Amino acid sequence: MKEIVQLIKKGRVVAFCGAGMSAESGIPTFRGEGGLWSRYDPNVYVTASGIRSLFSDYPEKLRDFIIECYQIMLDTKPNQAHYGLAELEKRGYLVGIITQNIDDFHHQAGSKEVAQVHGNAYEFNCPGCGFSTRKTRQQWKGFIARLKRADEKDEIKNALLEFLGKCPRCKDMLQSSIVLFGQSLPESEIEKSYGYLDQAKLILCIGTSGVVYPAASLPLYAKERGATLVTINPEWSSLEAASELIYRKTAVDFFKNLSLHF
Repeated sequence: MKEIVQLIKKGRVVAFCGAGMSAESGIPTFRGEGGLWSRYDPNVYVTASGIRSLFSDYPEKLRDFIIECYQIMLDTKPNQAHYGLAELEKRGYLVGIITQNIDDFHHQAGSKEVAQVHGNAYEFNCPGCGFSTRKTRQQWKGFIARLKRADEKDEIKNALLEFLGKCPRCKDMLQSSIVLFGQSLPESEIEKSYGYLDQAKLILCIGTSGVVYPAASLPLYAKERGATLVTINPEWSSLEAASELIYRKTAVDFFKNLSLHF
């Protein structure tokens, strides 16, 4: 670990995080064995047209999907890797985190500089005026409990619409900030990401296969500008080809070892 410790202590570090970062908290990866996509067709459950169709014709299926996804997040919490990155930021080594995860664990662990390129499960935006708000974990727990009691189609639809709510400014229906298949990544989060990458001397690619584009191109942008890439993943990642150092470790194991040197 001596070489990576020396690189981190030089500062200007950016972390690029994927699903493997949260897997050890108990959140299954979408594409892995037992992942959500093995049971829910992403072309239906993670597209705008698919969700509209489910809401209209099969709200009980949409209800079950939402309950399962959010119950997992509500029953889990940040792990040592999330807290490790927050500590690096606190010590002044870390510029920021670019995460593909929607679970909000980086914020919950105490990180301040986080670009959420695929959105955040607790944040909601107005498509009309850009107003943004957050639902707390406690609000989500209450909503999930209500959904579990809802059996009739109209009851499910009303629960969903009431929880989303309307924009206090322009009265448009609020939408989840989660980026659906076919949608563009949020411009503000991409700009924030490039702001981090323009400062970076070291990129820690943690728990990502590097196959989900356009997000996976972000570390390569920094690489072209002279940053050192490091891959931390127990399995193969496409980013290994561009990496100077490769650690076939889980995120938690890596940060456990790293903590012994700080």
